[in-house]
Amino acid sequence: MLLGNSLFSIQLALLNVVEIFYDCCHKNSLIINYVSWSPVGAIRAGRNPATYKYCGETIHIDGKILVSWVRISRKQQTGWDSIYDSATRIRIADFPAFALECLPNRNSLLYGDLYGIGSEASTIFRGTLRYEGMVYICFSQIMGTLSRIGFFNNETHPLLKNEKRPTFRKFLLKLLDVASEDPEEPMIGEKEIIERILTLGHCKEQSTAVNTAKTLISLGLLEQEEIPTSCQSAFDVACFRMEERLSYAGTEKDMVLLYHEVEVEYPESQITKKHRATLLEFGKTVNGKTTSAMALTVGIPVAIGALLLLTKKIQTRGVLRPLEPEVYIPALDTIEAYGINLIEKNE
Repeated sequence: MLLGNSLFSIQLALLNVVEIFYDCCHKNSLIINYVSWSPVGAIRAGRNPATYKYCGETIHIDGKILVSWVRISRKQQTGWDSIYDSATRIRIADFPAFALECLPNRNSLLYGDLYGIGSEASTIFRGTLRYEGMVYICFSQIMGTLSRIGFFNNETHPLLKNEKRPTFRKFLLKLLDVASEDPEEPMIGEKEIIERILTLGHCKEQSTAVNTAKTLISLGLLEQEEIPTSCQSAFDVACFRMEERLSYAGTEKDMVLLYHEVEVEYPESQITKKHRATLLEFGKTVNGKTTSAMALTVGIPVAIGALLLLTKKIQTRGVLRPLEPEVYIPALDTIEAYGINLIEKNE
């Protein structure tokens, strides 16, 4: 049996779904909020190296030049040099309205070994989804520009070493190579930031510069407020402001999206079968208390695993993955009883 596109696993967590369109237009230019996963973890996850298999070829990607699996051939031609520059748009068949983009997630080849398809599968890919946003806003483009400005540099910045703390505004202007503001001239605002971003070559498109400038302003990085002593690097400053400005409000809920696609080719009959499984979960509010979708989809399976051990339904001992029937069959039945269901389709 020959497997083509045999394992395709994509995950998405922490997507603002309640005020998503409001945020796109007014409040949150990044179109993402953080509820149970800190900005530090989210940004660093996008900088991890990745390995996957595509059409029989093993692809290794350094974390500093993380690219989309679909555009690997284009990378070889144009030389992508940024983490987010080559994020690929993707649409899930069961939820085509979701505007998503995808990046490879760490070592996908592990799944080939775990599922026993490593030698047969021509493609094994695991990715992370991000909300792409409206037509005129792209998460990866903004993040890529912020990275080139220097906001993801985790080395101690000279301006942040002193006891006398700079303001967020002064620090931003330093990163944009603006020596100082002329008191006789109007204060630097969005228009000047856009021009500076383009002049320094941090991005090529006017629309990206505009959206990045709006993001910097919405995060409060142009305000005359002192940076706390806990921030020693540009990365610290960015994460501090993101955690302040992008935390979930009481009326907002998160969303978890999981998508698996397995395509199997049978050479003798020339039949190709495609199996898809999609999970969509939202945070739930009961009696005024909201539980995040991330907490539900992580916490409930862990609790079920503990229950199966206590009731001795799992006889095998040691550290186990949920790949054995004695684990996943009763676990899936119980998870469904809690209302967490996969949409499964075969073509």
